[in-house]
Amino acid sequence: MHIERLIPCPPRDLWRSLIQDAELGEHGATLPLALPGGVAASAGKIIAYQSETILECAWEGGVLRWELHPRGEQTLLVFTHTETQAHMIERP
Repeated sequence: MHIERLIPCPPRDLWRSLIQDAELGEHGATLPLALPGGVAASAGKIIAYQSETILECAWEGGVLRWELHPRGEQTLLVFTHTETQAHMIERP
């Protein structure tokens, strides 16, 4: 999945919103992920981080990636979700 949206705020503000609930635990940094539609919240393990630019989490057999690109006083948010090879194997 690949989604691009122009968000009406500067990258710094959007970045703070993305990472505000991140936690550092004994197994590394995690990001709680609350999903719409009543799906139970879980945490993704942060695997890539470049302040105010890139955030990447391993989650549920895939990778979630947020890229923030400044566009004046706005931010182009590029979100991608890719599944790992093991997770892409067809299930009966």
